[in-house]
Amino acid sequence: MDMDGDYAGSTIKQTYTTMGTLFKSAVMNGVIKKHPMDGVRCTRKPKAKSDIKAMTVKEQELFTETAERSHNYDQYQLILQTGIRTGELVGLTWDAIDFKNKTLTVNKSLEYRYERGTWEAGPPKTEAAYRTIPLTSCAFGILSKLYDARKTRYESEELDQALIYRDKLTGEDKVLNMKDLVFVNYRTGMPTKNSSYDTHMYKLCEEARIQHFSMHSLRHTFATRAIEKGVPPKALQKLLGHESVQTTMDTYVHVTDDSKLLAVKIFEGSVGGDTTENGVGNGVK
Repeated sequence: MDMDGDYAGSTIKQTYTTMGTLFKSAVMNGVIKKHPMDGVRCTRKPKAKSDIKAMTVKEQELFTETAERSHNYDQYQLILQTGIRTGELVGLTWDAIDFKNKTLTVNKSLEYRYERGTWEAGPPKTEAAYRTIPLTSCAFGILSKLYDARKTRYESEELDQALIYRDKLTGEDKVLNMKDLVFVNYRTGMPTKNSSYDTHMYKLCEEARIQHFSMHSLRHTFATRAIEKGVPPKALQKLLGHESVQTTMDTYVHVTDDSKLLAVKIFEGSVGGDTTENGVGNGVK
């Protein structure tokens, strides 16, 4: 199978690592005599952030309409509504949700390490990534629904784990209780791996007849919709958890043809009023 044309470099790298671990185990257990990947190197590099594309408004509409029938719809929609990273989504726990004030606090992440075959918790990417995000009505609705149903979901026995990680801000050891995770796979009762989310997204994109997008594209799309709706760059920087406004503008904000046309119309005076009437991330249903 040739993955080069259809999959992101990060997905290819994860596949390479997983296959290498599988064959190494097979050799150690006497299932095969020789590691078939000896001498094979993974040369495909992950895409640069600037290469990651945002969905257009139409693509976002088509994707969300298709994803609404999937078991991962809430996860995809929450990123489109908040702009959080995939690891932040996977590691989101109930104590990070303030239902009274309608906010979500990012203070940790969770990722599956293929080379070790374990789930590992950790702090956010940078100190600036520690942040509290006000929830849109859509995001608040998703989390409220999941909270009400949390005691009826299927959970694996392996979910009963406490993962220790070092907090960047305080230097103290913190604990992530996996049973407190907001999102658990309905079939496995465990968190969904980053690569599995991407693979599922590719299938949904094909069904929606749009180009392939990754989980990170959803974060990129959130940023793009926010700029299009007039959200100040400084405010967007804080929502995304970037250390500088320049990072926000250079890395994530993709100016679409639609937004350029709107800018010209605003300049000409043919479009007036507030372009933010639907709020951040609410450009599609």
